[in-house]
Parts: sequence; C-alpha cells; structure tokens
Amino acid sequence: MARFRETVRTLLRERLLDAAYEAVAERGFDKLRMAHLAGAVGISRQTLYSEFPSKEAVGEALFQRELERCLLGIQQGLDAHRDDLRAAVEAAVGFTLTLAGRNPLVKAVLTSTGEDGLLPYLTTRSAAAFETATTMADAYVAEAWPGVDPVARELAVDAAVRLTASHIVQSTASPEESARRVADTVVRVALSTGQESLAPTTR
Repeated sequence: MARFRETVRTLLRERLLDAAYEAVAERGFDKLRMAHLAGAVGISRQTLYSEFPSKEAVGEALFQRELERCLLGIQQGLDAHRDDLRAAVEAAVGFTLTLAGRNPLVKAVLTSTGEDGLLPYLTTRSAAAFETATTMADAYVAEAWPGVDPVARELAVDAAVRLTASHIVQSTASPEESARRVADTVVRVALSTGQESLAPTTR
C-alpha cells in the first residue's frame, strides 16, 4: 500500500510539473497561478500545496527536472568521446547550448524579469543547479580521465559549468562557437599542472 501511494504521488507530481511546464512556456512564470495549476490537473488547491507549498517550489522543481534531463544528454556526449577530453567537453557544452536554445522553458527563463521569474535559478539562486552539474561532471572526469590532477580537475569542471551557464544567459555566438571556446578553456585549465597527457580509462 505504501508503494502504491508513493507511485500515485509521483504520477501526480509529474502531471503537475507537465502542466506547469506548458503554462510557463506559453505565458511565462510570472503569470503562473497556483489556482490555475490545480484546476488544470483537476485537484484541489490543498492537494497542490501539499505537494508544492509555493509557486517558487514549483519553479525550483521545474528547473531541477530540466537540469536532470539535460545531464543525461551531457553524459551521452561525454560517453561518445571518452578518448578525447576536448571533444567530449565540446560535445557536452554544444548539446547543452543547443538544447537551451530550443527549450521553451529555458526561453521563458531568459525572458523573465525580477525575482518573481525563473531567471534567478540561472543566476542568484543557481547554487543547487551548479552543485548538481559539477558533482556529476567531476565524478565523470575523475573516472574517465584519472590522469587529470584533482585540483586542476575541480577548477576545470567549475569553469565548464559556469561558462556554459554564462553562454546560456548572454552569449551572442552560435552554440558551436561557444562550445569550442568553453572546451579550449577547460582543457587549458585541466593541463595547468603541467601533465603531458590526458589518457582516458578503457571500459
């Protein structure tokens, strides 16, 4: 019975996030209303607030879900280039920037204004997103390219995540050009300790 209730709650949460996604993509986060969200899914506001206590909680969950989906694509890009760190970074960053350019939720984020929008989740409230992305990337690089010095790896991963976020928010270059620039920077940082190679591990 407990597992059934948890399954039902998970399904409800996904329905709510799907409805919120559509509303935000169409009208923007600032026009999202909790009452309208509850009505779209056919539940009471009390039930909605038991799952998401505030509009900000909905925004955070939306952003986190899109981030997790993005990280899956990033991992696929890294997997395809385990023999070449630079190519792996370029593929991962290029995927992220291309996805951001096509994703209606990201567009809503970038066109929002003030603290009531979603933009702060890429700027002033970005700590959780950065932590998720850097933890995943750091673990991957440590396993795939063990020859990278730990300190250089930490700096390179941080640079990759922050530069990618910066390009999402304000870059005027193409995703391909931005990805090349980020990859160049990351490899330079990764090699900053003077090591001569970045030989990958084999699976």
